[in-house]
Amino acid sequence: MKRLFFFLMTTLLSSYVCAQGVKPLPTLKVDGKWLVDQHGNHVVLHGVMDTPNMYFNGWRWGSPWDGSGTGYNSTGVTKCKNYFEKIFAGLEEAKCDVFRLHLDPAWTNDPSDSYTYSVAADQPSDATGEADIKKFNPSRLKSFMKSLYYPLAQKAMNHGMFVVMRPPGVCPHNLKVGDYYQQYLLTVWDIVSQNDSVLKHAGQISLELANEPVNVRNKNNQEDDKALHDYFQPIVEKIRANGFTGIIWIPGTGWQSNYKSYAKYPITGYNIGYAVHDYDGWYGCADSNLNDGNIEQAVNNKISQFKASVPVVTSAPIIITEVDWSPKNEGEGHYNEHGDWVVPNYGTWATGRTSYWGRCFKATLDYYKNISMTLSGTACLLDIDVLLNQKKVTPAFGGMEEACGKACMDWYAEYWEVDWPHADVVENFEVVSLAMTSTNTEMMVGGRLLPKFTATFKNDYAVEVTSNVALTSSRPDIVAVNGTILEGKAYGNAEILASYTDSHGNKVETTFNVESTYFPFGAQYVNASLSGEGKYNESSKAMRPATKGQIGWEYSKAVDMSAYKYLVLKLRQAQSCNAHVNIFTSNSLDGDCFSSEKIGTAEQFVINLQEAKYTSGDKAGQDLNTKNVQIVSIWGNGYGIIWFDQIYLTNNEDFSPESSSAILTPRNSQSASLSIFDLSGRRISSAASDNLKRGIYIINGKKVIIR
Repeated sequence: MKRLFFFLMTTLLSSYVCAQGVKPLPTLKVDGKWLVDQHGNHVVLHGVMDTPNMYFNGWRWGSPWDGSGTGYNSTGVTKCKNYFEKIFAGLEEAKCDVFRLHLDPAWTNDPSDSYTYSVAADQPSDATGEADIKKFNPSRLKSFMKSLYYPLAQKAMNHGMFVVMRPPGVCPHNLKVGDYYQQYLLTVWDIVSQNDSVLKHAGQISLELANEPVNVRNKNNQEDDKALHDYFQPIVEKIRANGFTGIIWIPGTGWQSNYKSYAKYPITGYNIGYAVHDYDGWYGCADSNLNDGNIEQAVNNKISQFKASVPVVTSAPIIITEVDWSPKNEGEGHYNEHGDWVVPNYGTWATGRTSYWGRCFKATLDYYKNISMTLSGTACLLDIDVLLNQKKVTPAFGGMEEACGKACMDWYAEYWEVDWPHADVVENFEVVSLAMTSTNTEMMVGGRLLPKFTATFKNDYAVEVTSNVALTSSRPDIVAVNGTILEGKAYGNAEILASYTDSHGNKVETTFNVESTYFPFGAQYVNASLSGEGKYNESSKAMRPATKGQIGWEYSKAVDMSAYKYLVLKLRQAQSCNAHVNIFTSNSLDGDCFSSEKIGTAEQFVINLQEAKYTSGDKAGQDLNTKNVQIVSIWGNGYGIIWFDQIYLTNNEDFSPESSSAILTPRNSQSASLSIFDLSGRRISSAASDNLKRGIYIINGKKVIIR
């Protein structure tokens, strides 16, 4: 049936499209090491990068001194969009199907002398140029996302190009987990991934998280194989929490040349790929060392060295978002990122020849077959002035055979005929069923969950339809719905109804239960490396802290546990690692903390939260602020395992779990129509819950605690 469907679909499409000229653009996703369309066809993309910046655009759409009032303002927006409309038309003719869009800081930087971005207070003095974020203004990013950046993306998509968005600026030289620049990137992608248009086109717009990190260390400023993962994984989670389902491209260190640590600690989640850079001299391949006698050996060496530096090429799609070359010429050379001298050339960052270095580069693409690419600029592919003045598409550098313009224009024409995405035509068929494909239905209170769904159509074809599914919660006070995102509001369970309607109006539904808890045991929720490199096994709920290390739960936002009296740990057997429980009310392990007594041999360990007091920090001796809990951890000496059964909050004096249907947060309603009973079933005459004495009541059929 599927083969018949593909035959019919191909026949239908052949009458009005040719190769990659499919509009509107199909939806892309990641399947193993491949980019694929909704039908499972492998897709490899080829195009250019560019940036909306007067200087880098050669002053072709304006300058601050031309008397027209052009600047990084509304006048500049109009001129910039008109300029890129012409550029995109030329790139479409040059067979480009991807455009890397730099969200240039010229627009996001605040021009006011008095303005300083507060997060940049910790920025080192050597962060200069585009690595300097002192003038970054989140409000300007939000504004120009609507008026400039997304409209540019839309124009590119209208010309048949998928869009990769890159954040404003470049990384400073040294990064560490939890630093100011990570906070900056979290802010940038929080804004971008909440943009309605970006969310709508998640299958066509992808996000590249940073440009050219050099060194990344852990939160203690130490070399650590997990540092890259810990730096970018929270950004991925932030983007997913906002509902963006598209592809996220992850950078490496060494100016995007080193991805070795991802082999051990890959970024987790779906639709993940890796963004790489490649210039002459990188990956053991330098044009100056190549000649006719050693070119075949050089090809094999380049392929081998690329895998050694980018091992994720065998497990995830790759996009090379910067690459260029042109042969030696008279003029001035420069030092590249790695401190190597680059001899003068015809106007590219790297100096090399197509017949030598370019041959090794293309052989690498063709060997792995899952590497997309964007040249480092429009001017690396085509002659912009000829395009604007004569409306002709000609290769850059006068069509020089040994430069990247002519080579890539030829290559792109060849690639145009293979590995191209097919239209999302399943909408023309009748839907018959809907299934949730996510395996995890447990979430953290205060956190978010993005369930994924697949619809099956009458032709026996199944496709992911997550972004088009409507969700309804039976208990929005426990699990709320925000578009396609579920938000944990309180402890308990909720039944979620998911529905999908096809283009003919046929509706299919499915239901599933979601548990919202303060202590989910999913591996994505338990941080085994809060302090030291501990280990956690999700299937057995077994925690092994590092020596004097901590494992536990971090909350993205402080959670309120004040409605509960007891924190209860139930173990399957007595622990032997001298464990105790820590509760922090800041996001730092050096902050104010309550430390419990040692768990000892108890298989049930209870903490009375109402009597707990800080044991360390500035607030030592004061009552623990359970309204502002940010970390709950288990400390251990590293010589044993803690075998969990359950951990939960409760008000029951026998320490049993609360009913999951109970509302466990105080309510202060002024309504006179409340139906209030005590636990003996006697009606209370009070007109409002805030007039009640401390205790537990049934209000409008629901359990409420009044303190």
